[in-house]
Amino acid sequence: MRVIIVMLIVLISLNLNALSQIRSAANSSTNLRENNSNKISVMEKDEPFTKAISANCKIKPGEKLNIQNLNGSIKFIGWNKNYVKITAIKKTFRNCCDLSKIHMVLSTLKGLNIKTVNISDDVRARIDYVINVPKNTSIGDILSQGDVKFRNLPDNVINKTRRLSNK
Repeated sequence: MRVIIVMLIVLISLNLNALSQIRSAANSSTNLRENNSNKISVMEKDEPFTKAISANCKIKPGEKLNIQNLNGSIKFIGWNKNYVKITAIKKTFRNCCDLSKIHMVLSTLKGLNIKTVNISDDVRARIDYVINVPKNTSIGDILSQGDVKFRNLPDNVINKTRRLSNK
């Protein structure tokens, strides 16, 4: 019986010793990973984190579509459907959590109004919009420092658009 107890004690001590060696090895590799991630977070990230969202909205004849989007681009595409499809591509450069801090806000008071709200600390964060609109939609005020493009829309719709930016 004493032999069995001694054997158990020896086996337990061997297992505990092996377990402590595994933990110390895991801690050293964890520290290494933490040091690497700290180095990576200091570097500037060139490729953005992205998330696409979309919404469909009705717009009544005669109502205007207005948009405020300070940092991102806007592309208006005319189509033969009777609703507006907004595809917003959120982009952040610091970290992926900032994607939840940049928002597309829609309002239907006096037309369809789209506004980008950025509450992140990422100064390069933005939303790039692709907006499919019925070809006869009146596009009102566009406030943007990014590129604004029009495709497949009549000249009279484009010419009545009021661009409020420094670009």
